[in-house]
Amino acid sequence: MIVLGIESTAHTASVGLVEDGEIRGVKSDSYRPLTGGINPRDAAEHHRKVFPDLLLSLLDEKEVGISDLDKIAFSIGPGLGPSLKVGAELAKYLSIRYSKVLVPVNHGVGHLEIARKMSKFENPLFLYVSGGNTQLVTIGEYKYSVLGETLDIGVGNFLDKIARDLEIPFPGAPVLEKLAKGGEKVFDCPYTVRGMDVSYSGLYTSLKRRIGKERREDIAFNAQEYAFTALAEIVERGMAHFGLTEFSITGGVARNRRLRELLSGMAKMRGYSYYFPDDTYLSDNGAMIALAGYMSDLEADENIMLQQMDRVDSRESRWIGRRKLHPRAMVGGESVIERSSFEGIECVIKRRRGGEYRNPEINMRINNSRIKREIRLLHAIGSESVGRPLVLYVDMPSSSIYLKMLPGRVMSQMISEPNIDQVLRLVGERVAQLHDRGISHGDLSLGNVMFDGSISFIDPSMGDQNAEIEQLGVDIHLMKESLSSLGKGNSFKYFLEGYSKCTRFDEVMQKVKEIEDRRRYT
Repeated sequence: MIVLGIESTAHTASVGLVEDGEIRGVKSDSYRPLTGGINPRDAAEHHRKVFPDLLLSLLDEKEVGISDLDKIAFSIGPGLGPSLKVGAELAKYLSIRYSKVLVPVNHGVGHLEIARKMSKFENPLFLYVSGGNTQLVTIGEYKYSVLGETLDIGVGNFLDKIARDLEIPFPGAPVLEKLAKGGEKVFDCPYTVRGMDVSYSGLYTSLKRRIGKERREDIAFNAQEYAFTALAEIVERGMAHFGLTEFSITGGVARNRRLRELLSGMAKMRGYSYYFPDDTYLSDNGAMIALAGYMSDLEADENIMLQQMDRVDSRESRWIGRRKLHPRAMVGGESVIERSSFEGIECVIKRRRGGEYRNPEINMRINNSRIKREIRLLHAIGSESVGRPLVLYVDMPSSSIYLKMLPGRVMSQMISEPNIDQVLRLVGERVAQLHDRGISHGDLSLGNVMFDGSISFIDPSMGDQNAEIEQLGVDIHLMKESLSSLGKGNSFKYFLEGYSKCTRFDEVMQKVKEIEDRRRYT
């Protein structure tokens, strides 16, 4: 079977060929504005001009005729409307003119298929990083499942915005990468990780204010170090929490060598296997669309509509099969957890790591901030109805904290028990009590809730004692993500039944909706 893939979601027009599951070739041409970012209509006009030559060149080079094609696959979304329309029109024309099967492909699924195919990993974690997308993805129930993502802007868009502010023409990220090699000064910038989600709006604002006051090289250096350290952390957390051993990266930002250094350093520290695809297949390309089209059994007619807000988890990809995540207890996302005793008291020692691969100064800032915040929040959380571990000892030089062992079980280990929905109501009630006291957890997942007849919260190191409505909304969003990742998304309603006792319930739920709307392709 021979499949033609047509990619046109943003600034790149590309065609690719896949035969019997193997990539035969790809031809691409990218729109490059002289100033500023991408103008969607100019990009579309560029694609309209170059597609005929790209297609003829690829077919001639590979000695393939249009009559030899079995399928024509195209990007249905997400992306820029005018650009998507050009590729879709070409695909529909060829399909009708030559009576070929038309296959719609989610752009992100195409990126993931490249990583899945080339890595040959059975059950990997994927880090998908591009302009508008920053997602942590696994194989779910016959479709890709998103464990975490950006809460505001994609990492690629963040880097491009910084580049534009530095008057670097599009695409600015590669130039920013070169500039960063000359930087060394570490700024005190916001570092926002919430569970397996990241946020870059605060970092962007902080760096933008420094433009004109600090060296361009140092601006670029901090943009990369903070942004990519956060990505390495969420990969590390996802791998540790679910006992995964393999990961791969995909998307245009995955070409960045500093990001690869951080990820490979983390992998070596943890003993993980990893795979970085060739740069050719990380940028937007027709081969990835052809590959996903080859695997897909979907067919469409010429009336199919574009899906500009399509997500990788919004439709089935049955060919990937199904995998069930098995959360682990007593593991740390970016720390090592071990059982011990302190002056005769049974405890756990939580040692924060990261110095093996992070920038030393940034690593120290993160670890010190998290330890201090965790101590404050654990003290604040405690009440007659809400439990938490007692802090026994803190060793700042080794980034270690000694916590009294709690009775009971981590709730991620109870997910299949018959009383789980009843317990989730109780968790919702206790979270409502915390929120009514102005306390956010910051990493609210079932892995950070313990149950022994009553509810206790652990690891609130990303929370706040004077939480704003955004932070409360993030808590609820994270719990929803946690349940979904464990195949219990339908049980979120039981958590909400308990949480409805929060005096700001309606306001918080409106914020949750805003947060989820921001996750869409931007």
